[in-house]
Amino acid sequence: MYTKVKGTYDLLPNDARKYSYIEDFLKDTASLFGYEEIRVPILATSDLIHRSTGESSDIVTKETYDFKDRGDRIITLRPEGTAPVIRSIIENKLYATNALPLKLFYMGEMFRYERPQKGRFREFRQFGVEVVGTSSPYMDAEVILLATTIFKDLNINNFKVRLNTLGDDESRNNYRNALKEYFSDKLDSLCEDCKKRFEKNPLRILDCKVDKDSEILLNAPKVSDYLSQKSKDDFEIVKSYLDELDVPYVVDEKLVRGLDYYTNTIFEFELLDSESGQSGTICAGGRYDNLTSDLDGPKLGSIGFAFGLERLISIVNFDFDLTHSINCQFIPIGENAKKNLLKVMQYLRTMGFISEMNYEATSLKGHFKSADSNKARYLIIQGDDELERGVVKVKDKLNNTEEEVDIKDLNNLLDYLMDLENKYLDDISEGE
Repeated sequence: MYTKVKGTYDLLPNDARKYSYIEDFLKDTASLFGYEEIRVPILATSDLIHRSTGESSDIVTKETYDFKDRGDRIITLRPEGTAPVIRSIIENKLYATNALPLKLFYMGEMFRYERPQKGRFREFRQFGVEVVGTSSPYMDAEVILLATTIFKDLNINNFKVRLNTLGDDESRNNYRNALKEYFSDKLDSLCEDCKKRFEKNPLRILDCKVDKDSEILLNAPKVSDYLSQKSKDDFEIVKSYLDELDVPYVVDEKLVRGLDYYTNTIFEFELLDSESGQSGTICAGGRYDNLTSDLDGPKLGSIGFAFGLERLISIVNFDFDLTHSINCQFIPIGENAKKNLLKVMQYLRTMGFISEMNYEATSLKGHFKSADSNKARYLIIQGDDELERGVVKVKDKLNNTEEEVDIKDLNNLLDYLMDLENKYLDDISEGE
């Protein structure tokens, strides 16, 4: 028997409905903040991914899917969305033909070769936003506010934002030199990955999962001691704006993020599991003011975040009905009625009513069983007698009523169904 590739999963209809619901919600919420959608290829040149993400990152050293295509080009399945989006902005000169800042969101498949576990796959779906063309710390806070709004509107409230700043280029370089000096005589006590990070990017040592509790890392220099005055001032603006908006956060000076391109504000959304007491990151991002120029474009201040849909959907409480249901189940009694109802059914579809007919059913029992399975509200029934008189019987299962409706003019059926729908909505409103 053929099976799915390790680290991938099938989205069966019930789960696909959840994803569709969340995807629509994310698009609508991002649009409220002025974002527009961008779609970029799943395939990217390996030099783009490796150059942008950083040779010291775990993504490049351990996780990318790299291969040669038939043209002997080295291609990578995209492991994250930022670099491909920035590449598209530069290649298409969006910064020259659109008002800045560009506010874009994306959604789609990403690929990383890592150990599959609960909520973590080798093929996964990610939502992210990128704001390109502004260095304002107020935008940093607004980006964090967007993520906060998404989670709160989905009734996810048990989170906090871990916040830090890596400072501007001057601050980061000074901090990098301080870390090099500090770790230089302690390398023998660090893991092998940290020894490699020491040469390429010593900030990444602070992100080590193996040595995170060692005295060496706990006593390492703090970035706050090396920030320029402007970096300090900008960070204060971010915090004050978040305070004003009641966004919960804690400053965590050990937070450095795993990608080499980050500068200034960085953040992670940490979810606390009330049952286990364990915490985990559900969203992360930060500012990357040098990435556009590193990828041979103009220098444009930029910030963004991303999160996996799998993790998000696993913590959303779907306490409402997402099961498949239809408005109208057509029940023909005889071949002549079946042929006649085909055009009636198609008419209602064009008017926005989800409509179905069981072509295999040979008895009323079979048709009614299909209607129950489809959770149909309206049963539209026609036999030879109704066909001759130009009518259908419409049974409203919700209200347990049945009426004959003249369909010589199909608008009569539409009007009748719309009246029932509107009455149902009015009743709901009154009940609330």
